[in-house]
Amino acid sequence: MNRWFLLFTFYFLLFTCLFTGCAKKKIVKPPEPIQQVIEKPAEEPSLRGKEYKKVAQLDTVYFDYDDATLRSDARNTLAKNASWLKDNPDVEIIVEGHCDERGTTDYNIALGDRRAKSVRSYLMKLGVKGNRIATISYGEEKPVDFGHDETAWSKNRRAEMLGRIPEKPQEILNDKLIKKKNPKK
Repeated sequence: MNRWFLLFTFYFLLFTCLFTGCAKKKIVKPPEPIQQVIEKPAEEPSLRGKEYKKVAQLDTVYFDYDDATLRSDARNTLAKNASWLKDNPDVEIIVEGHCDERGTTDYNIALGDRRAKSVRSYLMKLGVKGNRIATISYGEEKPVDFGHDETAWSKNRRAEMLGRIPEKPQEILNDKLIKKKNPKK
């Protein structure tokens, strides 16, 4: 009887395994992609062949040690700078990021870049078009104070803004002057 029971159990399990399958897996479709309008960041103007000069109306902003976050005094300065830039739409600027002498050269170049880009980003939030603002990092290469203490270092952790007014082609300028002087031509 024991033998028949084992044989019956064996055939029952074999029959069950052969003729019953696993449950079908439910096919889950991936969710539909969300349609987002992603704004392309405004491209920076080319630096090639352009000379930027110090503009008295554009003030320098300063940063804390090892930081690219804008302090409240820097935001106030940038609000004033943005107002002037909006009143002078032909002026292109370059934001130079600078660091103090502490840290490696590579680290300071990267930190200066983050500082310049945070200034650019904030000016854009204030309404200055991004295609008028270029950035560059000098790291620790251009200090304004060569001392080796906190007073000197605090002056070197900065972002300076230099400006450039695009020149108009001389021929167009001369044509307009000639037309104004000799209206009969």
